[in-house]
Amino acid sequence: MHSLLLRLHVTNAGFSSARRAEASFPCRQHAVVEVRRRCVCSAQAQADVETLPPLSAWVEQRGLPLKKLNVRPEIVEGDLCLVVSKPTKKGQPLVAVPSSAWLTQQVVRSSSIGSLVEDLEPWLQIALFLLHERSKPDAAWQGFLDSIPAAPDVPLFWSEEELSQLEGTQLLSSVQGYRQFFEAKYAELEEQLFAPHREAFPPKSHQLDDFLWAVATVRSRVHSPLDGEDVALVPLADLVQHRKLQGARWQLQLAGGLFSKAQALVVEAQRDYAEGEVVTMDFGAPLTEEDQEKLDSQVLLDYGALDADRPQADPGVVQGGFILSLALPEDDKYYDDKADILELNGLSEAASFVLRANEEPSEQLLGFLRLLNLSGQDAFLLEPLFRNEAWGHMLAPVSEANERAVYESMMEGCRAALQGYATSIDDDLRALRDTQPGTRLEKAILVRLGEKETLDATLAFFEDRYDRLATLEFYQERRLKRLGLLDDDGGSTYDSFFVDGIA
Repeated sequence: MHSLLLRLHVTNAGFSSARRAEASFPCRQHAVVEVRRRCVCSAQAQADVETLPPLSAWVEQRGLPLKKLNVRPEIVEGDLCLVVSKPTKKGQPLVAVPSSAWLTQQVVRSSSIGSLVEDLEPWLQIALFLLHERSKPDAAWQGFLDSIPAAPDVPLFWSEEELSQLEGTQLLSSVQGYRQFFEAKYAELEEQLFAPHREAFPPKSHQLDDFLWAVATVRSRVHSPLDGEDVALVPLADLVQHRKLQGARWQLQLAGGLFSKAQALVVEAQRDYAEGEVVTMDFGAPLTEEDQEKLDSQVLLDYGALDADRPQADPGVVQGGFILSLALPEDDKYYDDKADILELNGLSEAASFVLRANEEPSEQLLGFLRLLNLSGQDAFLLEPLFRNEAWGHMLAPVSEANERAVYESMMEGCRAALQGYATSIDDDLRALRDTQPGTRLEKAILVRLGEKETLDATLAFFEDRYDRLATLEFYQERRLKRLGLLDDDGGSTYDSFFVDGIA
């Protein structure tokens, strides 16, 4: 049995998403505490009311007359949001921002630092441009910059005391990974770019904290399709708040006529909006059918936002999850054969799987675990004769010994991971009752609760399967049935021969 280390697959500042599938995989019963329902959306948290007029005036100057739009920027409960100014039907544009108003790589290239940063990653070019503009009192983008919080609400800017509430979570590992990545990037820039060009990158405005502000600002205000190589900041559109419920979406459209190549970023209503409503969209929504929805912790990491609305049908379930990272041990005597099987099926020797409290572990995860634990008498399935069918065999129980090893390794891993948290599920549920809505403390509790409920539900799943091992159908039984040597009830088809005295 391979011992499993349940850990986070830490990423850098890349831009990705994941999808949630439907399933009925209940979490164990714990004390249910009533939690107030609301959306905690704070990537643009605590923007000062005084920033509103400059932003509105700046938007008008960029060719976006607010009176002709269906939205307006407005402070709502301390957040600078996009508020509907005219009733808008589903499918209609709430706002269309022409590409001439975007902050893009082209804008950076045409600036005084363009030639100095042109070889950097697109997101990094835009981050450095923000710092460059912020250091100029008469900057062309000043009205936009004034609307951006001095300290984004992402965990990267949380205090040590606030981060301590994430003890044991995968989110804390990700925050630490992000910070290490950005600190290393800053040191590289300081040596290779800032120091040789002090006039363009003055130390006063290009300290580490300034750099962290810039990269966090870029990450927390971009969405597909304007991310990755096409990353751009889109004023007004970037004020859309996060909520899982259907609200709006970003999409590109041609603008300026039939033969024009100009584009506009359209915020399209995905439901009917009444005047005064805040425009929202799901920051973790999948981009394609193959994608999975981002976990709440991933959205919080990148955007500083967390939808604290819990399902009325089951208020004890947080829409969180856990990322399980697995890899074939290099000292596995069958490593080459197993790696070959994975490669033949478009998989690699290392893989990450998303676990959710309300979903059963995926067929792919179970298959990977069975292959990982395949040994002894079951190793014949690794022979070249079975190479093309081997992965298909892994998607169903192989043998009682193999299945037991899978379940025991997962139960051991889940229990070990749960012991790494400073609080229990019931502790967190009780703490929510006394926690101020929208605070970082509440977000931390919800994240760690989501991880623990997922681990607890996963543990319960494998414990149940372990108790039912004797009832499962394994490879040899399936094979004998295909050959007609066993009936559907598992009885030998030769019994009648012996009873009748034929054999």
